[in-house]
Amino acid sequence: MHRVILHDLHPSEYEHPTDRVTLEVLRQIPLVPKLLELINIPQSMIRRTELLGSNLRVNERQLPSVYKMMRQACEVMEVDEPLLYVSSAPELNAFTTCPDKPIVCIHGDLLDAMEHNEIMFVIGHELAHIKSQHIIYKMLGGILAENILNTVLSTVPGLATFSGAAVIALNYAYFEWSRAAEFSCDRGGYLACQDFGASCKALMKLAGASKRYINELNLKEFIAQARDFKDMDSSALGVIQKVILSYGRSHPWSVSRVNELINFYQTGGYNDVLHRKTLRDPAEIAAMPETAYTTTPSIADSATEAFDKASIIAKGAVTGLTKSLKKLAEKSDDSRTDEN
Repeated sequence: MHRVILHDLHPSEYEHPTDRVTLEVLRQIPLVPKLLELINIPQSMIRRTELLGSNLRVNERQLPSVYKMMRQACEVMEVDEPLLYVSSAPELNAFTTCPDKPIVCIHGDLLDAMEHNEIMFVIGHELAHIKSQHIIYKMLGGILAENILNTVLSTVPGLATFSGAAVIALNYAYFEWSRAAEFSCDRGGYLACQDFGASCKALMKLAGASKRYINELNLKEFIAQARDFKDMDSSALGVIQKVILSYGRSHPWSVSRVNELINFYQTGGYNDVLHRKTLRDPAEIAAMPETAYTTTPSIADSATEAFDKASIIAKGAVTGLTKSLKKLAEKSDDSRTDEN
């Protein structure tokens, strides 16, 4: 299959409108920069060692067919080739980690369940995380999910009663952005494989698939299910249910993802990127602030209003966190002195 090479592709060309807006609001929470400093190097080192020791490294001599798909997707999206691993963990999944030197890991069950272009969609999705520089922010999800942040904040005198509110605020902001980022990367996956049906089928299989009955999957039924889910927005109760059930979810509802991808196709967004109608002048890109990507005022206002409280609640947490870490460092230095 011939694929169009997306020369000079800029992330803003495919990113979902709420992705960069919510990411900018997340960045404005004072606790976030300090957390990124703390987790970047340690988590990357641990993850890199874990993958090297427990998974299969893919290259031109090891699973060359899978490696070839990675090379093709990197060429289409103009992304530097990341390290690639295959995991034997029994689930349909793939992820990208280590922002300093990205690694993509694909689970073997996903390779078994998906056809060539569907795998290309998954690989393109992961490459979009790299191109959009999502990985370092995605690493926040680990410490939030494991409640590590709450433990650290609770050790700071006078902050124990405050830490719960700060963590809730950060959780809310982080997971709102994380879900929007997945919509962006689904668009990236579609641009990499350049097959609309395969992209939707990949999302259907990620929602639920059985290798034994995989030939009985029906994409039209899955799309109908997605429309039924979207229709719940006409009911106030339906909207409330979605908000409550979305809290703490790093990924959007599976059916919402296919709805968003259909919208990207039907509104002409995909064709505009594919035929380079969205191509930006290099001088314009150089002059753009890092997060000043095009969004409508209504989207920006909505996202900012939603996160105002999160930002206010978290303002004092960074001070306490810094003091706590300083004390830990001093204790560590004292113990070394005693040993000597």
